[in-house]
Amino acid sequence: MAVVGSGSIGLETTRPEEEARTTRAVIAIAAGAGIASLSMNFWVPFLPLYMQELGATSDADALFWVAVAATSQGIVRLASGPVWGILSDRYGRKLMFLRALVFASVTTAIAAFATEPWHIVVAFVFQGIFSGFVPAATALTSVSVPDARMNSSLSTVTGAVYIGNTIGPAIGAGFALLTGYRGAILAGAALPALAAVLAAITVPRDRVAGARAEADGTPAPRISMRALLTTQFVLVLLVFFVSISLNQVLRLATPVALERIAGEAGAKGASGVAFTLAGLASVAGVVLAQRVVKSGRLTRMLVVACIVAGGAHLVLPFAGTAATFIGAFAVISLLQAAMLPATNTLIAANAPRDRRGTAFGIASGVQAVGFMAGPMAAAGFAAVSLDLGFVVLAGIFLALAVLIFGAIREPRM
Repeated sequence: MAVVGSGSIGLETTRPEEEARTTRAVIAIAAGAGIASLSMNFWVPFLPLYMQELGATSDADALFWVAVAATSQGIVRLASGPVWGILSDRYGRKLMFLRALVFASVTTAIAAFATEPWHIVVAFVFQGIFSGFVPAATALTSVSVPDARMNSSLSTVTGAVYIGNTIGPAIGAGFALLTGYRGAILAGAALPALAAVLAAITVPRDRVAGARAEADGTPAPRISMRALLTTQFVLVLLVFFVSISLNQVLRLATPVALERIAGEAGAKGASGVAFTLAGLASVAGVVLAQRVVKSGRLTRMLVVACIVAGGAHLVLPFAGTAATFIGAFAVISLLQAAMLPATNTLIAANAPRDRRGTAFGIASGVQAVGFMAGPMAAAGFAAVSLDLGFVVLAGIFLALAVLIFGAIREPRM
C-alpha cells in the first residue's frame, strides 16, 4: 500500500488509484485555470473600446485609463500576492484557488456594470487584491502531485492557461458582436465561478502543516520567511522576473515594429497574425517542454531556451518583411512558454512543501513587478531605438543563460 504524501489526498490507496486521482486533480486544476484565463480574455483585449463606451473622450484617454487600471492592479497584487500565499499555507491551497476563481467572477461583474472609466480601475484593483488564480493554481498543483511529476503537471496547467489566452479573444469578440461589450463581460464573469464549482468537486483537499500537526498532537510549525528566502530561491525568482519582463517588452513592441515594416495599413492584420501564431506557439512550447524535459534537465533546457531566444531576438532588427519578424516572434514565444513551467518547478523545488503557497505568493508579487517594468522598458526603447532594444533583449537572454548555467543548481526531484 502507498500513502499519498502531504499536500495530496491523505488516504491510503493503491498506486494505480493514486495515479488516477492525481491525474484527475491536475486536469481539474488546469481546466479551472484555463477557463478563468479564457474568461479574462473575453473582454480585456477590447478594454480600450469599452472605455470609450463608458465615457473616455479619445483613444489616448481610453489608453490612459487602461494604463491606470493595469498599474493599480499590479501595485496591489505586489502586496496581496505574498499575503494570500501565506494564508494558503495555513488554511489550504485549494481554498485559495477557489477564492481566486470566485473573486475573478465578482470583479469581472463589477466591470460589466461599470458606467464610468474609473469603475474599471476599481474592478482591476479588487481583482489585484482578491483574485490571482494562476499563482493559486500553480501552488495547488505543486503540492497535489509527487515531485517527480511536478514539471509535467505544471506544464499541463500552464498549457491550459495559454489555450485560454489564445482562444479567449476570438470567443469574446463573437459575444461582443452578439450581445455588446457588457454581454461579453457578463459571459466572462460567469465562467470562473463555474470553474470553482468544478474544482471544488474534483480536486482533493490539500493537507496543510497546521492540520497535520493538530492530527499528530504536535505544535504547528511556524512559517519562516528567512528559511524560504535562500540564495537559490532568490536566483530563481530573478530568472522568473527577467523572463516575465522581457516577454512584456516584446509583446508591446511588436505592433510598433510591424507598423514600421508593413506600414499603418498592414500593421493591424500583421499584428493579429503575429499574436495568434504566438499563442499557438506558446501552447506548443509548453507541450514540447512537458515531453522533452526529464528529471535532471530543467536547468539545461532553460539554458538552451535562453540562448536560442537571444539569437531569435537578433533576427528582429534585421527583419525586412513582416513574415520574418512574425516567425522570429513565434519562436521566441514558444521558448518563453517552455521556460515558464520549468521556472515554476524550480520555484517549488527550492521551497519546503509546506511553504509552497508562500513561495508562489511571492512569485505573484514578482510577476506584478515584471508586468509593470516591461511596459516602462518598452516605452524607453521606443523613444530611443527599437532595434537597439531588441539587441539589448538578446544580450539579457544570453546573460540569463550564463546565470542559470553557473549559479542555479538542478533540483533533486
